[in-house]
Amino acid sequence: MGRPIRISVPRRILSSENPVRQEYLSTIAEMNLSIELFTPDPPGGHGPLGSFLNEELYNESAVERASQLDLDVESVHCTPLLSGCSSSGAKVCADKVLDAQLGFQDQDSAEDTDDGGVSRYSYCDPSVFVFHPPRTYANENADLQRRRKQLVATLGNARLRLENNENLDSVPILTIENVCPRGPFEYLLTEAPDVPKFEKATADLQREQPEDIDVPSVQFTVDLGHAPNPLAMLDAVGRPAHVHLHGSIPITETDRLQGIRDKYGIDDDALLGPEEPPGEIQHLPPQDGRQDVGRMVDTLDSSGYSGPVVLELAPPFRTSETLRQTIDALRTAGW
Repeated sequence: MGRPIRISVPRRILSSENPVRQEYLSTIAEMNLSIELFTPDPPGGHGPLGSFLNEELYNESAVERASQLDLDVESVHCTPLLSGCSSSGAKVCADKVLDAQLGFQDQDSAEDTDDGGVSRYSYCDPSVFVFHPPRTYANENADLQRRRKQLVATLGNARLRLENNENLDSVPILTIENVCPRGPFEYLLTEAPDVPKFEKATADLQREQPEDIDVPSVQFTVDLGHAPNPLAMLDAVGRPAHVHLHGSIPITETDRLQGIRDKYGIDDDALLGPEEPPGEIQHLPPQDGRQDVGRMVDTLDSSGYSGPVVLELAPPFRTSETLRQTIDALRTAGW
């Protein structure tokens, strides 16, 4: 049977009427694979209330549609935690988790809770939430280590808020994911040397707390496709909480990229995948990327990681046939 494999499914695909996408989703269910729900900003989700209301509405609809397709939402990939280094970060983080799991009772059946709030019902119970860390403009010359310390506090306080919420049956693991550099921004987690910086931030924050307060360690989602050196990232993290997997190839390797087009029947004018700095096409099937999948599997084995790898495939590769080929390649690599 092999170890668990999960498929990242953007929310909009679940309601797609495209027959290729429908067959793709059917194949995920047929192969008994669960999904990670990717929740980008919903349309019309701006303004003081729009983003909150739409996020809750669109997530619940997506989870309901997944259930109709016999797909279990086992984890959720949220939008970036842009306010994670602010004084409101813990509330924003906790609210994102709650809004992706809980709906509001209708007016007739709603009951006031002891704290004056309104009771909610659970429609989703994922084990892991993935956030991109906050970003800052490079020209701000921000103190990134101070921001890491703030993010550690945000994640710890958000977890405390969730543990105290009587509507949740269980509290998911909150993780931050390493990202590749994008545009004019600096991120708190991109390379292996950033990991011990979070460990130092946690230790610094712990020294400032009363003896009865424990600062939780940061939990990491390691994105093996985004990491400049995935084996070094795994070594720095030790045993990750969660793993994302996709292939990447430098844009200069034109012959290899053309070979992928030919292999999967993709037109020359179609976008293979997002182009990310430093000049790579990403979110390809992992067996076609520059990374050695077998070595990554061995490294995960050595770390004691027992969770799933989550496949994140670009749109041209979201087909039933490509999914089956990719699963076969992962099983052949030892997963």
